[in-house]
Amino acid sequence: MKLRDVAIGANASMYYRLDFKKIKGVFYPKTERDVILALQFANENDYEVTPKGGGSGLSGACTGGNQERIMLSSLQMKELLTISKDQGYVDVQPGATPDEINELLEPIAMKLWVAPSSRDIATVGGILSTDGGGNDTWVNGTMRDNTYRVRMVLSDGTPITVDQNGVKSENKHVAERLNDMKFSIHDVASSHGTLGFITELRLDIRPIEDEETVGGIVEYENYQEMGIAIAEMIERKSPIRYGETIVMAHDDVRGDLNPPLHILEVPKPYEEELNEIVNLTKLEPTELENMKEVRIKLPKRNPKEGIQMALFEGYGLHDDSLRRMQHSISEIDSLLMDNGLTPFAKYGHAPSKWYLGNNTAAYGIIMHSREIRPSEKTGEQIYEVVMQIVNKCQELGITPKPEHKWPFSDETKKKRLQDLRDVIGAGFNSFILDPECNEVLQTMV
Repeated sequence: MKLRDVAIGANASMYYRLDFKKIKGVFYPKTERDVILALQFANENDYEVTPKGGGSGLSGACTGGNQERIMLSSLQMKELLTISKDQGYVDVQPGATPDEINELLEPIAMKLWVAPSSRDIATVGGILSTDGGGNDTWVNGTMRDNTYRVRMVLSDGTPITVDQNGVKSENKHVAERLNDMKFSIHDVASSHGTLGFITELRLDIRPIEDEETVGGIVEYENYQEMGIAIAEMIERKSPIRYGETIVMAHDDVRGDLNPPLHILEVPKPYEEELNEIVNLTKLEPTELENMKEVRIKLPKRNPKEGIQMALFEGYGLHDDSLRRMQHSISEIDSLLMDNGLTPFAKYGHAPSKWYLGNNTAAYGIIMHSREIRPSEKTGEQIYEVVMQIVNKCQELGITPKPEHKWPFSDETKKKRLQDLRDVIGAGFNSFILDPECNEVLQTMV
C-alpha cells in the first residue's frame, strides 16, 4: 500500500494535490491509549496532527494542508461499546458510520437519527466535527443535537470528557480553564479537527416508529415561489419527514424533470395542511422512491462534454436570502458564468436546519451545487472563484457551506477556536486557522 492511498483515502474534496513528503506517518489507533502514543510521537518530532474519518467532507480539513504532519485515522475505532435502550443512547468509537450503528440497533427497533447522504462512509466523529446532517435534519437536528457527550484527547495527550454543560478531566487545571470559557459540545461541533481527537461519543437513539406517510412532488414556477413555500413550511413547523429539492438541472441530465421541484414526504394527518402551502402531486410509494433515487443520482452524472465539479458545495439560504431566492440564485449564477463556469445542477435539503458560527440555529435550504469546469482553468483560478463566492454569500446573507461551516471565513467561529487553542494547545490542523489558509488551499486544487 502506498502512502498516497492511505493519506487521501476517500477524500471527497477538490483539495487533493498534497505534498506527500510532508506526511510523516499515518496512524490507525484502536484505543485511546494508541491515540496518546501517536500524539507523543508527533510532539517529540514537532509534527502537526490531522484527524481523519471517512474523508467524505468537502472542506479540505482532513487533508491537513501542507505542514509536516501525521495523519491520525479513526477507521480502526469502530466498536459499539454500550447500548442503553431504556435511556436512549449508544456509546461508540468515532470511526463507526451511521449505517454500521443502525445495523446493530435494528434488532431492538432503535435508530440513530442522523442521516447524511454519505452515511455509509462518514464516521460519527467526522460528522460531529463538521456538524453534519441530512435531509431529515429539519426533524432530527444536526449531529450536535444528537450527541450527549464526547471523549477526546488534546494535543498534549490529555483526555477530556465534554457534554452540553462543560468539561471533566483528571487534569483539574485544564478542566477549570475550559469550564470558565464555557466549553461544550457546541465548540467540538464544526471544529474541523482543530481541537483534539475524538475517541468516544454518546449518541442519542430513538425508537423506529410505524407511521403512515404520504409523499409526492411539488413543481414551482420559479425559485422565488419555492423559497417562499419553504419559508412558510418553516414558520408552520411543518413535520416534513423527507424534503429534497431539485432546484435546477442542466439539459444534459434534466430528462423529464421540471425543476424547480420539491420531493416531500409527510405524516398522513398533515397532508391537508401541507396543501394549504403547496400543490402536492401525490405519488405511489414506488414512484416516490424512484424520485428519491433520481435526486440522489443527479450529482453523480456527468455532462456530455467536460466534467462536473463541486466548486462550492453548499449554500445555506435562510431568512431574507431564502425569501429572495430568485435574486440569490441569479446572483450566484451570474458570478459563475462571468468566470466561465456552467451551472450543472442545484439540489438540496429543504426545509433544513444548521448552526451559524455563534451557535444560533438557521432554517432554510441547504443547496448543493455542481458546475461544468472549463478545461483551461488552473487550480489557482478555480480557487479565486471560490473566494468570490464566499464574498457573494456574505453579501447575500447566505451561510457558506453550512454543513462544513467554511471556518476559514466564519470569523465568529474562528475567533472562538483560536481562544480555545490558546488554552488546550494548537497541535491539530493549524492550517485551517492560519492567515495563509487560502493560499495553502489554492495550491491543493
